[in-house]
Amino acid sequence: MVVRAHAPRAPSGLVRPKVLVVLLVLVGLGLAASKLIPPYWDYLSLQDPVKEAAIAYARHGKEAEVRTELMARARQVGVALDEERVDIGQEGSLIVVRIAWEVPLELPLYRRTLHFRIEKTVPAP
Repeated sequence: MVVRAHAPRAPSGLVRPKVLVVLLVLVGLGLAASKLIPPYWDYLSLQDPVKEAAIAYARHGKEAEVRTELMARARQVGVALDEERVDIGQEGSLIVVRIAWEVPLELPLYRRTLHFRIEKTVPAP
């Protein structure tokens, strides 16, 4: 008959240190994800409106209307664009639309500003 020794068990009601560390890491990752995902989602959400603005400017050539529409679409997404951070114009044989904005990222013990820039070009008519 073989008698096996069992590993000592933690008394009931106590959390093992490994479990506590894993939980803290998971909470930290969740917090970081909750702060990082929304700005990058906004960045991805503005790709099409910027391209549409370039196409609209190439078709109609009305910069003020295109700028107003692009800024309104950015507000819908949740990005507040300053007028001077929206650049619409023609460079050679291309229509270029550029936007840029910054988002402050504040995590415990870590602060940084995320810089976003989108540039779309279409052939000029």
